[in-house]
Amino acid sequence: MNTIGSRHRSLRDETVDELRRLILSGEVEPGERLSELSISERLGVSRLPVREAFRRLEAEGLLKSIPRRGVRVVELDSHELAVVREVRMALEVIAVNKTVQRNDPEVMQALRNSLERGRKAVDEDDREALSGLNEEFHELLAEGAGSHFLSETLRAVRNQAHHLVGGVSAAVGPSWEEHSAIIRATVDGDAELAAMLMRRHLADRHAHQGGTSPA
Repeated sequence: MNTIGSRHRSLRDETVDELRRLILSGEVEPGERLSELSISERLGVSRLPVREAFRRLEAEGLLKSIPRRGVRVVELDSHELAVVREVRMALEVIAVNKTVQRNDPEVMQALRNSLERGRKAVDEDDREALSGLNEEFHELLAEGAGSHFLSETLRAVRNQAHHLVGGVSAAVGPSWEEHSAIIRATVDGDAELAAMLMRRHLADRHAHQGGTSPA
């Protein structure tokens, strides 16, 4: 069995990433109680990195501690979702504005490369590749802003938004079309257009299917 305890990447980061994946994919359900022992056995690691993962994911809003009983996965809450979406929209607009202002050559080239890969994925109807590009899009804009704090905060807010609607959106095609338009405005240096497209994109994704599909 290939557990994360048998790999060579930072065990702490691997544990956080894998537990986050289990939560966002729904493999552990909203409201489910988790213990250090059960998760350490499931992931093949000691309890120490699991304890750290609990702290990290509680800070991200995916877990909630229960005194003397471990933690539980945060349950769906429409009010919290509305607040998370409002915060996310503000932060994503800040990120795209900062990315245009900084005009980091490496980030801009990475965005251009993603456009090329996106065109190929659309031509080949490669939904898995498009899904990866959609996630990469937001990471690149956060990186382009040049702020570790903004990047980490945005990642936590996006994860929380995905979790509160029950997983990552299946609308990968429409999302990529909107993302590619934002990328073009960004690499062209048009901050106003890029910010407007970002607001519209997030509003459209939030309204999709009665407001239950993340961007």
